[in-house]
Amino acid sequence: MHPFPGNRRAAVSVTYDDALPCHREIAAPALSARGQLGTFYCPAAAADLHDHLDAWRGVAAAGHELGNHSCWHPCRCSPGASWPDPAYDLRTYQHRRAVDEMVLADRILHLVDGRKRRSFAATCGNLTTGLEGAEADFSADLRPIASVVRKGAAAIHPLAPPPFIAGQYSLDGGDLARAVNILEPLLAQGGWVILLIHGVGKGTHHLYLDESEHLRILDWIAARSDRLWSTTVTAVVDALTALPA
Repeated sequence: MHPFPGNRRAAVSVTYDDALPCHREIAAPALSARGQLGTFYCPAAAADLHDHLDAWRGVAAAGHELGNHSCWHPCRCSPGASWPDPAYDLRTYQHRRAVDEMVLADRILHLVDGRKRRSFAATCGNLTTGLEGAEADFSADLRPIASVVRKGAAAIHPLAPPPFIAGQYSLDGGDLARAVNILEPLLAQGGWVILLIHGVGKGTHHLYLDESEHLRILDWIAARSDRLWSTTVTAVVDALTALPA
């Protein structure tokens, strides 16, 4: 089975979280220069998105995906933790507030890129509101607005219609060797992998991938572009969804 363009059996989606300046300045140009497309998960209230709107529109115009990452990046706050701001602690969100925030984020991103379909990345991997022991999962409410939800355990997704909740591998703090350990089995067996990166370069985020390693990874993928499709999360979801169940 070869479901991807160019008779390929393997796909990788390189994703970046939090709408950081380095994403539009470094990551998106590096991807484009190699004929690759990435997914950038943008909190709709992110300062850089608003302060550099034309640049982010340029990222989308180049074919990259602006993924939904909520408005204010709410997370479940651990007892005693200083982050996130208590105002954005999912433990104190009402179910409707969480869903309304994700819908609003989708609509704001539509104003940026004009697209009506995008993927969603769970903030801090969290998809529930309410205190421990009384959690309410809001993932099902995201189906009308999300092609897929990126969350959870690392996995090579098989050549089949994908699950609505798709796992990822983090490359933060990693290097080319880590990426190769993930991608070589993918090439051997076929399927789809999502890679997660926050900052690109020291000082861009407390979680980051070194800029030189980022380029080495993209070059490694580019050298195998005849077998490995490097594209957005939603593009892969659409290709796999077209397969028979």
